Amino acid sequence: MLGARGKLSYGLGDFASAFTWASLSLYLMYFYTDVFGLSPALVGTLFLITRFWDAITDPLVGWLADRTHTRLGRLRPYILYFSLPLAVLLALTFMTPPFGDTGRVVYAFATYMLLMGLYTLVNVPYSALPVAMTIDNRERRQLTNARMLCSYVGFVIISYSTLPLVEWLGGGDDQRGFALTYALYGAVTFLVFMLTFRGVRERHTQGEEERNPLRTFGHVARAKPFWIMFAASLLIFALMLMPDSAAIYFFKYYIGNEELVSWFLASGYIGVVVGILFNQFCLQRFCKRRIIIVGNLAYALALALFFLAADWGAPAYFAAFFAAKFLNGVITPNMWAMVADIADYVEYRSGRKATGASTSAVTFSQKFGMSIGGMLTGLLFSLAGYTPNTEQGDLVLTLIKSMMSVLPAVGALGVVLLMWLHPLSDRRMEQIRAAKPTSH
Repeated sequence: MLGARGKLSYGLGDFASAFTWASLSLYLMYFYTDVFGLSPALVGTLFLITRFWDAITDPLVGWLADRTHTRLGRLRPYILYFSLPLAVLLALTFMTPPFGDTGRVVYAFATYMLLMGLYTLVNVPYSALPVAMTIDNRERRQLTNARMLCSYVGFVIISYSTLPLVEWLGGGDDQRGFALTYALYGAVTFLVFMLTFRGVRERHTQGEEERNPLRTFGHVARAKPFWIMFAASLLIFALMLMPDSAAIYFFKYYIGNEELVSWFLASGYIGVVVGILFNQFCLQRFCKRRIIIVGNLAYALALALFFLAADWGAPAYFAAFFAAKFLNGVITPNMWAMVADIADYVEYRSGRKATGASTSAVTFSQKFGMSIGGMLTGLLFSLAGYTPNTEQGDLVLTLIKSMMSVLPAVGALGVVLLMWLHPLSDRRMEQIRAAKPTSH
């Protein structure tokens, strides 16, 4: 049985991961366009090209994690050995080198691709840990909730602190401010990951692994629930989370008060934390698939209302965003719990353990969705005539408001349809876990 220390230690890993993931979600697009000096279209291209790199690294790391055997475990060594390089690359990604235009483009591509590769080396094994830590479904849910809670506490801190830190450390020089802020964030990332490494234990690593990597991913690819989750992740990270990265543009250009964005994002992520806590109550009474369906319907409604609330004043659009993020907090832990369901389902169908492969395939879909969102943002900005640090036209302003509301609402409705088709209810998963090879 897992103790409080193990659950907290696992959760802290996503607090550390948040310094990378939240930064990519909230500030990287803005940093590249308005501080680093890249065009929106080029940034969208960078995000898309990097996903081809992820298409190699994500499954490779997942396959390696399933075959790693050390005295430290299968998954923990990746946290120990790669968290420091990840922290260094996080700092380097938000630096602006004194290069010419071509040199900066090369630097941006190199640092971002290396950052994503190192994030994969840490996060895929980390995400697979619940399956190795416990076979109890209730404890896995508790681990997922601990992870989500710590992650969004990190999001609150990063969303509220980043721009003020950039201003304070940079003294009005945004390039210097971002560089120093992310040097600090990198140090925090490494230190917290070390707490996770020391505090978690792998207790359930038995099971037969497939020697052939193509067969391993073949087992995953033949699982219908995986493809449903893959498509849902694309919609979530391409559209549903678009308000996170669009918020800074919304306040800078639509509202005309950039200082409000830190309060806005922080209040939204406080809503996520409250939603995660409320999710504990929901899980005791409802199937997680049903929670996701109802939660996304409400999420779509809240974001659609934001389109109107944007013109009603700060209290209205703050409230609409808080409601949407609260629902996001209810939904997200259940989506992550379904990743463990897929790993168990693949093992049940194939007789082979594929925890790392299943996890890496889902995390790739999340990063691929985020890149599609970034590419779509860059493309739409370019088509609408966006020019950094100038007054924007009506078309750009309407686009920014739609990225905060209508587009993510469409994504949420798409997830509802996909979850309606998802075959793995909680009751079905109880039967599968009782029947899979490692349960005997």
